[in-house]
Amino acid sequence: MLPASLDPAALRAMPGIAHWFRYPLHARDFRPLRASDDAHAKLLGYYAAKPLYGRLDARGRVDRGAGFNGEVAALFVPSPARSWKRVRIAHARMPRDRVQRSDGRRNWPAIRQAAERALRRALQ
Repeated sequence: MLPASLDPAALRAMPGIAHWFRYPLHARDFRPLRASDDAHAKLLGYYAAKPLYGRLDARGRVDRGAGFNGEVAALFVPSPARSWKRVRIAHARMPRDRVQRSDGRRNWPAIRQAAERALRRALQ
């Protein structure tokens, strides 16, 4: 869980964040990122991830009818997280057919796995 010292509402005012995360983020959207999948591994920080749609419409808005393109945006704040000053955005790729489950809902375990893999690689 995200530390209480970090208010996700403050992210909306940060340059570049709202471009990738256009909806308000909440503390529950963030997950811990550890050095490995082991629950006792060193805490690296916290992240929120979302899949991206394939294109924009003529007005520059997200075209949801285009479907997901397999790209994942991840917002990461390193630990110890006391402010958003060191927040960064990372991008991951995954097979576009794995972004959604057969029932049409997002495949969050696969999305998070892609984001975690990209973040760990970026932190090495």
